[in-house]
Amino acid sequence: MTLNHVRWALSVVVCAVPLQAGEPPAHQSIQPSNQVTAAVLPEGRYSTVALREMGREAANILKESGVSLHWHLGTPTQSVSGLLVVVKLLGQCDMDGPRAFLQPGPLGWAHEVNGAILPFSDLACDNIRGAVQSAFLAGNQAGGNVLLGRAMGRVLAHELYHIVAGTSRHGRDGVAQGALSPRELTSGQLELRPAEVAAVQSGLSRR
Repeated sequence: MTLNHVRWALSVVVCAVPLQAGEPPAHQSIQPSNQVTAAVLPEGRYSTVALREMGREAANILKESGVSLHWHLGTPTQSVSGLLVVVKLLGQCDMDGPRAFLQPGPLGWAHEVNGAILPFSDLACDNIRGAVQSAFLAGNQAGGNVLLGRAMGRVLAHELYHIVAGTSRHGRDGVAQGALSPRELTSGQLELRPAEVAAVQSGLSRR
């Protein structure tokens, strides 16, 4: 088994209660094949503020590619339409405890077997917290858990790009690039570029 992951970078370098995000306008109909449901499984402490911001951010990034993202905290108790992805949250997923330190290593990864990307992803919350703490100390005055959720959402959108598109390829920039700086994780907007949007749409059409 190999892992496709996104890393942090000091600069850009190579390298069960439903929570629903991205609700479509009433006049739009979502095809079941375009729906992605994430079963979010925290393994440690987490912030509900961070999880909700994670869902909002990931849904906003993916909606341009046609993905309708839905959530369940825990394993869904009923069948779901479209693609079900299991997302494990590893470590402490809140900013309320001791200061986190920026450490080298992946922020998240999707699982791959024999070249096939599986619908399983892990987010390394402690590493993401370290990146957020770095941005927070650099002068970003937004709430810590909101920033953490934004960063988690961008990492999750990256991994869902791999899973839905069925590719281990990284983009040259945007949310699909192989390394994201603390600033990119927490500030401004981060989007899928046209080539990655096309890859996601191609993946949706194959399902």
